[in-house]
Amino acid sequence: MTILNLHPLVLDKELAVVLGLNEALILQQVHYWIEINKKNNRNFHEGRYWTYNTIDEWHEEFPFWSNSTIKRTFKRLRDMNLIIVDNFNVYQMDRTLWYTINYEELEKMIKDEENDATLDKNDTMIGSKGDDNDIQNEPMERTNMNSPLPEITTKTSTEISNQSIYHEKLLKDDRGIDGRNPSYEDFQERYKKIIKNCELHAIDEKYQVAADHAIKLLLLDIENSKRIKIGDNYIPAKIAENDVKRLNFFAIEHAVNKFKEASRMREIRNPIGYLKVLIYNSISEMDIDVDSKLRYADLI
Repeated sequence: MTILNLHPLVLDKELAVVLGLNEALILQQVHYWIEINKKNNRNFHEGRYWTYNTIDEWHEEFPFWSNSTIKRTFKRLRDMNLIIVDNFNVYQMDRTLWYTINYEELEKMIKDEENDATLDKNDTMIGSKGDDNDIQNEPMERTNMNSPLPEITTKTSTEISNQSIYHEKLLKDDRGIDGRNPSYEDFQERYKKIIKNCELHAIDEKYQVAADHAIKLLLLDIENSKRIKIGDNYIPAKIAENDVKRLNFFAIEHAVNKFKEASRMREIRNPIGYLKVLIYNSISEMDIDVDSKLRYADLI
């Protein structure tokens, strides 16, 4: 049997860049079945065409993934408001879920990505002229964030400061006719509240400044973008905004410990970007770690 005789899954590269590989594959497959139902004029409810499947049936279409991976990917698509889920089964006891795509939200997300790419290109062109050191440093924040982190040094702290200055300047300069900037004032209030909750004075002294700046960069990303990139995933800013409200000392300590473990493995090029990812991921990882320890102790 040659590869051409198989039934390949379709992957849109643009979609994978915007959503992530898993999300793009699943969304494309849902679209495929919706189009088939549309051609056959079936499964039309509430002004949309739908498709339905159990998780086991989706697993047959994606046998290289576990059921839990498929569930998580569908959840992320629902969190991004790209997948709409409902139940139109004849029998009430049938819990099979029906799926359709929020094409309006998808189109808006792709346009936002195109606009962001244009801004990135313009930022790079401006920085290459050498007119503004802050702008030159800004693209460093967008580099690969999957590497481990080294110890914080004076040089690293300087880079962090330059990045923070650039991002914060964009927000601070947006003043009204009266000279006030309510958006920046609100941002400062939220930032101070989160920093207070995190009790940074109690973590390893070498990491206090870095953690402070990483948190500020995370909040600025949320403030300035509709979606923020965390590793290979794009998180809607609204979801990320709610998540960071849960940041506390234990989450930061967890992130710093991950930071130290990673720094022993290999050298990294973007320490602050990776620290920012670790801090965001620590919010959900703390819940999992606690659950795991409780189960190991047979307490739940």
